Amino acid sequence: MEFNPSTEQEISDRKLLPRGDYDFEILDAWEKTSDAGNPMIEVKVRVSRNGSSNLARVLPDYLHARRPDKLRHCCAACDLMAEYESGSLNEDDFKGKRGRLRLNVERGRHGYASRNVIEDYLVSRVSS
Repeated sequence: MEFNPSTEQEISDRKLLPRGDYDFEILDAWEKTSDAGNPMIEVKVRVSRNGSSNLARVLPDYLHARRPDKLRHCCAACDLMAEYESGSLNEDDFKGKRGRLRLNVERGRHGYASRNVIEDYLVSRVSS
């Protein structure tokens, strides 16, 4: 039998968190080109409830202009609106940023298991 071995962390990361709002920290980011040829920034995001490392999961997310709402909301949640408004972002802008996001569960299809996906980033509203 041949297989890809998994670490305990990888097995734990595969467990699904319920749909809801969570704290996040962007652990790493890379500028890439999508399969469709569009520029994007791939981020590695630690998702946790109330900052607890016991419930933390690490998920990928993809920020690109084809999802302008998600890109803008991520920039707002990460205090990067000046960079967003300039029309120029790079991978270093996102590393270490923290905020809140909305997590969803995407049902498995075509032989793939269900998985957590980042639905959107939450922007805290300040009343004036």
